[in-house]
Amino acid sequence: MAYLFIADDPNGRGLTMEPEEGDNALLVQPGGRVPGFVRGLPRATGPSLWRRGARWTDRVPVELRVTAAGPVGADWFSWVGGRPRGWQSDFVELLDDSWRFFFQIDGAEGIDGDAYALDFGGGTGYAFLSRDEREGRFFWDCV
Repeated sequence: MAYLFIADDPNGRGLTMEPEEGDNALLVQPGGRVPGFVRGLPRATGPSLWRRGARWTDRVPVELRVTAAGPVGADWFSWVGGRPRGWQSDFVELLDDSWRFFFQIDGAEGIDGDAYALDFGGGTGYAFLSRDEREGRFFWDCV
């Protein structure tokens, strides 16, 4: 099981694009390793995935069940396994060959039928696992 934590960065001040700056974390449990750059806070609960409500600023919590499926059409950019499909040709150079592609997920505004809101600058988020599948990295890329 992999748990994805993504910083809520509405002002664009964080380093959410970077795989090892601490603003995002892909944690593998049980038996995984927590990377040294990950810092947690002692809280019983925290922010959750959300979509927009009746007003743009409303945040309605959501939970999603993800089911793996094959590609649907040429513009389909969220899948598990295989090879990542990046917006820029050099985006994977952020990680060396010891990392294997795990999944990618599109950003969304949380409106017009979007199941969630994730701000990847109009781009896509990418998850990778270490070869021993005990540690993860997550970053995003856009045009």
